[in-house]
Parts: sequence; C-alpha cells; structure tokens
Amino acid sequence: MSLEQFLLAKGISAEKILEIEYIRAVAPRKEEEPSPHDDWVSAVDGSSPRFILTGCCDGLGRVWKEAGLCTHILEGHSDAISSVSIINSEALGSVTVATASKDRTLRLWKFDAEDSNDHPAMIRAFKILRGHNASVHSVAAKTSGDMVCSGSWDCTINLWRTNDSDTDGDVVSIKKRKVNSKAEQSQSEGEAVSMLVGHTQCVSSVVWPQHETIYSASWDHSVRQWDVETGKDLSNIFCGKVLNCIDVGGEGSALIAAGGSDPILRIWDPRKPGTSAPVFQFSSHSSWISACKWHDRSSFHLLSSSYDGKVMLWDLRTAWPLSVLDTHKDKVLCADWWKGDSVVSGGVDAQLRICSDISIP
Repeated sequence: MSLEQFLLAKGISAEKILEIEYIRAVAPRKEEEPSPHDDWVSAVDGSSPRFILTGCCDGLGRVWKEAGLCTHILEGHSDAISSVSIINSEALGSVTVATASKDRTLRLWKFDAEDSNDHPAMIRAFKILRGHNASVHSVAAKTSGDMVCSGSWDCTINLWRTNDSDTDGDVVSIKKRKVNSKAEQSQSEGEAVSMLVGHTQCVSSVVWPQHETIYSASWDHSVRQWDVETGKDLSNIFCGKVLNCIDVGGEGSALIAAGGSDPILRIWDPRKPGTSAPVFQFSSHSSWISACKWHDRSSFHLLSSSYDGKVMLWDLRTAWPLSVLDTHKDKVLCADWWKGDSVVSGGVDAQLRICSDISIP
C-alpha cells in the first residue's frame, strides 16, 4: 500500500516522524526468447554456468547453451522425465548428468558441454539404474559426484553409484548393439547400493547437500533428514500439507525450504528447538508451490515457482517478494537460478524461460 494508506490504516498522524526500513525490489533487465519443447517442461537444473539441463514430459532431456540453442538431446526414457540433476560439470570435456522418469528408471549420461553443433547431438545413456517399483519423482547428486539418490512413488529413497565400471559390483549387464554397422557406446545397468525406508507416501523431492546427510520431502506431509551411513532418519518435520519440493541453504547452509499443496513457502531452522514451527512463511502465491531453490551465493535469497504461473524471488528480511516473474502462460513446474543473476523456469506452456540480469541486493 502507499504510505498515506498505511498511516490511515494504523491511525498514525502524518505529522509524526517515521523511521522506515526498506528492501529494494529487483526486476530482470532482460527476458530471453523462450526455448520451445514438444511437451510440458517438468524439470530444470541451472547449477552449471555453461549450460541448462531440462527434462520434458516427452521423455527427452535437453541441454541448452543459451536461450533457443539446444546442443544435445538425451534419448532413451519411455515415459516423462520428472527430475534432472547435473552431477559433474566442473571438469573440462565430459559432463555427467542424471535423469529420473516415470518409466521407473534413472539414467546417467555423458556429453561434451563445449560441443557446438548445427543440430542437437542425440545422446544415449551410458548407465540405466533400475530398482524402484514405481515412478521416480526426484534425483539429486552427492556433492562429490560419485553417487546420486532418488525418491519414488514407491515411498523409498535409493542410493546409486555413478561410475561406469563394474569394479564396485553393481553392474549387472553390459550391452552393445550395432546401428548401421557402427557399434554404439556400451550401456550398463546398475542396482541400488542401499535404500532409505520410512516415508509412507510418494517421496516427491530429495537433496544431498552434505556428504553424510540427505533431506527428503514427501506426500506424507513430512520433511526428513537421513544419515547416509546408518540409513536412519535423524529428524522429522511434519507440516500438515503434501510437499512437492525441498531445498537446503541459507544461513550456514542449514535452513530447510519446502513447498507443496498450498500457496505457502515454509522455511525451518533444524538447529532451533521445536523445529516443527517454520521460522519463515511466505504466502504471496495463489496456488500450489512446485519448486523452491536457494541462491548459492546469498544466505538471504531464494526463489519459488507455483501452479499460479509465477516465479517469485524472496529475501528473508522482508515478507513480500522482491520480484514476481510472470512470463509463463500456465502452471510453472520447475525453476532454478543460473549464473547467479538469471532465473530459468519451465512449465505447462512447453517453454523454457530465462530472465537475466537480475541484481540481487
């Protein structure tokens, strides 16, 4: 509201001197041309400054060098991709990524991020991970890159190795086939090395921010913290709502953000006693929250996306969004930061959108 309306609402005289705290709103200086897909854009990962990874309901993963420039297509899933994760993008040359799908599998892929082709290169997975009994809803990489974890509709979290050799004994078969007299890259199949059991409904989102700790969100209304070594859940936070997304970051990389089947983005600090109560709640969305993501270089900032068609940028120091990105024409299903000053998002309108030159205060 305006200052005049505020004074009237609070019954404060206009003659009084007020001390006002403010946070500058931010707005993207540039909205890139949309990057079209053939179906809903269901997943996005912007953690590499070199490219954006998307997953689509047509079963294909795509690698984007910039807006409109698709360099690789990841082909092999037989159903919609529900989640994507960049495992290793720092090394020069080959990059490793993971995809999770409704076809009950995860797949691992390698490609050269520096390739620039006139037409997108078709890539085949080097490893297929089988073991879930229902759709795989989420995948997240361990910071070291040697493992990934996955959450599924079968209520479990599985842990997998990302190596492409059989030295660890988790490879059950090696396949090669010839196409047009050319031998394709060998393709192995991996089994889960361990399973985390405790959720009673779909595990909708997982993150692996610390070496020995995995966090998960579920449709059973709980956020759980898991000890990877023992397989035990260390803490449960129950919020009373179906949860769709989770991320860990903020101060000390310890704050848990989650969203789900209402318009409220909730943030907990597990270091404080009585952690069932959120330390922050943001309620500017008007529909379910589909994704949330902390900024990797700021302990105050995070984003959320929603079925209301909006992406909102938040600062923990103010209750109102710093910015509302309203570029999608329908539900937003996924969103992430990219290069620190851009936001990437995808949704039901089958578009990848990039809003760039966002100045974080």
